[in-house]
Amino acid sequence: MENEKEEINLYDYWLVIKKNFWFILSLFTVTVVITMLISFSMPKIYRATASILSPIETGRLSGLETLISVAEIKGLPSQVSSSDVFLSILKSRTMADAVIDRFNLQELYARETRQETRKRLAAMTEIGVSREKLINVSVMDTEPQRAADMANFYVSTLDELNRNLNITAAGQMRKFIEERLQETAGALRESEEKVKNYQVKHRISLGRELQESARVAGDLQGKFIAAKIQLEAKKDYTTSRNPEIIKLENEVRELEQALLKLPPMETEMGRLIRELKTHETLHNLLISQHENAKIEEARDTPTVQVLDWAVMPEKKYKPIIRNNMMIAGIMAVFLGVLLAFFREYYRREISNGK
Repeated sequence: MENEKEEINLYDYWLVIKKNFWFILSLFTVTVVITMLISFSMPKIYRATASILSPIETGRLSGLETLISVAEIKGLPSQVSSSDVFLSILKSRTMADAVIDRFNLQELYARETRQETRKRLAAMTEIGVSREKLINVSVMDTEPQRAADMANFYVSTLDELNRNLNITAAGQMRKFIEERLQETAGALRESEEKVKNYQVKHRISLGRELQESARVAGDLQGKFIAAKIQLEAKKDYTTSRNPEIIKLENEVRELEQALLKLPPMETEMGRLIRELKTHETLHNLLISQHENAKIEEARDTPTVQVLDWAVMPEKKYKPIIRNNMMIAGIMAVFLGVLLAFFREYYRREISNGK
């Protein structure tokens, strides 16, 4: 009996569909034709993509690492990678404003405010990381060449912004070392005068053993102070979790322990020689660090490795007329069947009421 009822119900459904076949067909045809006409009238959208290699981590402190440190200060996860920072720069307001100004997008998109223009640009831009760990920048536009130019502009501006960050970090280090170098040079001259005056006043010459012990102590003391200066400079723009900070802190502790093991200087002359050697070592180390900072500040090499520059797309990205018509047709069939059953139900209700 249950199979018979099921067959009857299915047959009743089929009868309803058959009865409303022309209605469903008409709805299907009208929907597909309207969708086709709308699709043809829609502007053609072209999509251009540029691909960037994920940044390679280096030993030196870069602008990326500076940004990562700033992110850690603000409470973001410490596992932020250089790729994440690249993505942040590409999606930043600074980048969006640069693209808007370069291509006059506020007028092109016909938006009244800059904020609305940014939202429209974000909707026309896709930025993400592929399975191959490539950073892809895709831009959609009605003009194929402009789509390619905008994608390439994102990449070139990313390189420019990151290089500026590198130069800024190196510049801060250079200025800090310059100030300490001037202080150390003054202290060195003062120490030299003290030793010279002490020798003249007491008419003494330096023994070889005293010179050697003072030189060893001075070298260690100078390296200790130089390491502390470098640590203090880096702490201005990075956090205690940075690998370079940890390395410098360990170096400072080791030098401090070595200084504690040195025998004390019992004579005034010995203390003066030790002070002089300390300033000499510190001065030489700061000169070396100052030269390295100037080299880093003058560095002008690209920091973004581009795998593929965007090229002008030859085919439109959307609308895909065939897909639009197919989706519209399927939805029209389902809607037509639903309306057919509703019409049949409504007809029966009216008949039962009478």
